[in-house]
Amino acid sequence: MKFSIIIPVYHVEKHLRKCLNSIKSQIYTNFEVIIVNDGSPDQSQKIIDEFVQKDHRFFGYQKENGGLSDARNYGISKATGDYLLFVDGDDYVSPDYLKSIEETVVIDHKPDLIHFGFILQKKTNTMMKAPSFSNQTGIQAFYTLSKDSYFVTAWSYAYRREFWLEHKFQYQKGKYHEDYGLTPYVVLCAKTVSSIPDSIYYYIVRSNSIMTANDEAKLIKKANDTLEQYDILNEEISKLKTLSVEEKQYVMSYLTNTLFVKGKSLPNYSFKEFTQKLKQREVWKYLQSNTIMRKLKRYLVKHHLCFYMKRIVK
Repeated sequence: MKFSIIIPVYHVEKHLRKCLNSIKSQIYTNFEVIIVNDGSPDQSQKIIDEFVQKDHRFFGYQKENGGLSDARNYGISKATGDYLLFVDGDDYVSPDYLKSIEETVVIDHKPDLIHFGFILQKKTNTMMKAPSFSNQTGIQAFYTLSKDSYFVTAWSYAYRREFWLEHKFQYQKGKYHEDYGLTPYVVLCAKTVSSIPDSIYYYIVRSNSIMTANDEAKLIKKANDTLEQYDILNEEISKLKTLSVEEKQYVMSYLTNTLFVKGKSLPNYSFKEFTQKLKQREVWKYLQSNTIMRKLKRYLVKHHLCFYMKRIVK
């Protein structure tokens, strides 16, 4: 069993060595590390060269800057392992990261996806355990995982490479929240999904990262990119013959609620523009209405969207 670990690198010189050392120190040793220098202007390449020269399992590639999605797609094209894994260059993994995944692959007979827990490292460490399940269908896993706000993160899964290639999955180049635009669809396409409850990945929250940068231009791009990917997801999910009408409603309700969360951080003029885009799409149609509270919410979104969104902004 061989794993392909794909690491996009851009402006992570201070953290890259720790990331690569955590992989080099794995208990399970059959892996390749595909490091993609996405035009990083710092000294990251020197660190990459050092690891490539000393360990035959490390491979370095350089390309013009195209963003995280482009770097991941490029890394996948170079992978030869049975499973794909993504590690961000400023994060790191536990010593039993691969061993835990390999054991699950064997026990659960090579599931398409394996989800695992992680440690959220900010000022303090928060253990984010994954729910425990084995060989659920894609929609069953979606129901289980969608209760977790981090379930769309690309780095919290191991992907069977043949499954990935069969469906020709691609991250959308140049978009923020590219995980949101693909992970839900990947989960739904999977025939079998398993999980590892243990926290085996260290996700480091930094003030200057893509996820936490909050200048006005980036906030607007994050919201609009999410909306564009929502449209694509809506189209692709509508084509899935494996899902019932009720299941598609649940999925789209989840994705629609994400739009409200993104919109709430926008400045007033952009907020108004964003809500107009939601109205044009009649997003209220995608919300569940199987309880009294959900019916009320759907009514407010349809007739009083600005009021509803400002109310949840408080």
